Amino acid sequence: MIFTSIEFLTFLAVVLTVYWLRRERRWQNMTLLAASYVFYGWVYPWHAVVLAASTLIDFALARRMAMHREAARRLLWLSVVLNLGLLGLVKYYFSINVPLAGVATAAGLGGDFLLAKIVLPMGVSFYALKKLAYMIDVSRGTIKPSASWMNFTLFVSFFPQVIAGPIDRAQKLLPQLAENRDWRVENFHAAWPLLVMGLFKKLVVADSVRVIVDQVFLQEEPTQLLVLVGVLGFTLQILADFSGYTDLSRGIAFLFGIETSENFAAPYLSLTPGDFWNRWHMTFSFWLRDYVFFPLRRAMVRRKHLPAGIAVVIPPLFTMLLSGLWHGTGWTFVLWGLYYGVLIAGYQLAGVRGEFKSARGWEKVLAWAVMFCLIVFGWLVFRAPSLTWLGHVLLERPFTRTAQNVTGSLVALAMIAFYALPLLLKWLIDRSAPRSIVLHGSYYALATLAAIVYFNSSSPDFIYFQF
Repeated sequence: MIFTSIEFLTFLAVVLTVYWLRRERRWQNMTLLAASYVFYGWVYPWHAVVLAASTLIDFALARRMAMHREAARRLLWLSVVLNLGLLGLVKYYFSINVPLAGVATAAGLGGDFLLAKIVLPMGVSFYALKKLAYMIDVSRGTIKPSASWMNFTLFVSFFPQVIAGPIDRAQKLLPQLAENRDWRVENFHAAWPLLVMGLFKKLVVADSVRVIVDQVFLQEEPTQLLVLVGVLGFTLQILADFSGYTDLSRGIAFLFGIETSENFAAPYLSLTPGDFWNRWHMTFSFWLRDYVFFPLRRAMVRRKHLPAGIAVVIPPLFTMLLSGLWHGTGWTFVLWGLYYGVLIAGYQLAGVRGEFKSARGWEKVLAWAVMFCLIVFGWLVFRAPSLTWLGHVLLERPFTRTAQNVTGSLVALAMIAFYALPLLLKWLIDRSAPRSIVLHGSYYALATLAAIVYFNSSSPDFIYFQF
C-alpha cells in the first residue's frame, strides 16, 4: 500500500476508527502495532516475519546489555552485524543475483532456484538504522532499554514511517508510546496542512515532472541542454516526492496523536554543503553525524601524530561514502557520496562555514548560487543511469543540435517552472505572512482541489521506497 492509493485511505480510516474507540494506551498501541504489521506485510506477509524477528532479537539484546554491562560491547557488535547483514542482503542481493543463479545451476538446483527469485523486504534501510541508533544509545548508557516489547516493536514498525522514514530516535517516540493519548482538535489542525501538502507535492508536482525527467534520462544520446532541463526537473521532483512523503507520514502520525520529526528545512536555500545536509533528509543526516562522523572525527583528533588536515578530510569522505552506499549499489551512488564528501571537506579546509552572519547580501546570493549549482550537478550524478552515460553526456554530447531541440527543451523547462511555482509561492507565504489566515486558507483550498483533480490510484511509488 502506498499513501496515495484508495486502498490505503480505506485502511487508514478503519485503523483511526478502531484506534480512537478507546482512550486507553494499551488498546491504542495494540491497534497501531497490528495495523503496522498488516501494512508492512500486505503484499508479502513473510516480510512482516523478518521485521518481527529482527526487532525481537534487538529487544532481547538491549535488555541483556542493561543486565550485563561487561558484555554490552559484544552484544552491540552482534546487533550491528545482524542489522547490517540484513541491510547488506537487501541492498546488494541483486548485484549477486546472476552469480547466485549460476552457482545454483552448477549445483543442479536449476536457474529458477528460490534464492535467485526472492522478493526482498522494503524499508530495511530505514528501520535498521532506527534499531541501530537505539542499540548504540543503550550501549552508551544514553537511554535505558525499553521494558515493553510492545512499545519497542511499535517504535520500530510504526507504519507511517516504516517504509521510508523519518528515522526517529527512541528518545522521541518511545516516551509518546508510553503515554495515554486523548483526541484533541489540535491533532487535526497539525495534520491537515501536512496531508494536503504531501498529496499536492506527490500527485501534482512530483508525478507530473517525473514524466519529463524519465524521458530525458531514458535517452541514450541526449544533448547537454536537454540533460540540463532533465536534471533541473529531477531537482524539483526528488524534493517534492520525498518531502511530500514526509509530510504525509507526519500528518498521519498526528492523526494518532503522535509527533514525528521534520525531515526537510528548505534545503535548496543552503549556502554550503554542510548546510545542505543539515536541511536535507535531516533524520538520516543527523544519524550519520552522531553515529559515524563525530565518533570518527573524535577518534582521529585523539591521534596526535596525524596531520590536522587528515582529521578534516577523512570523516566527511567516509561518512558521505556510506551515504552513497546506503542509497544504492551502483557506481553513480558511490561517486555521488564521494562528491559530497569532497565538497564538505573542501569547504571546511577553506574555512567556509554555513552561517555567513557577517557576509554582505551579494556574498550570500553568490554563495547560494554556487551551492545550488553544486546541488544540481550532484543530482545529475545521482540520477544518471550509469557512469558511462554520465561521461558521454559531459564530455562528448553537443550542447544542442537543432532549433527543434532547443524549442522542445525550453518547453519542458517552462513546464518544470510551472510546477515549481506553487512550492515557491508556499515558501513566500510562510516567510512573509506566516499568520495570514486568508492566504494560508486560500492556498490549502486550492492545493486540496488540485490534489483531487490529479488523484490517481495508480500513482508510482515514492522515490525513496527503492532505497
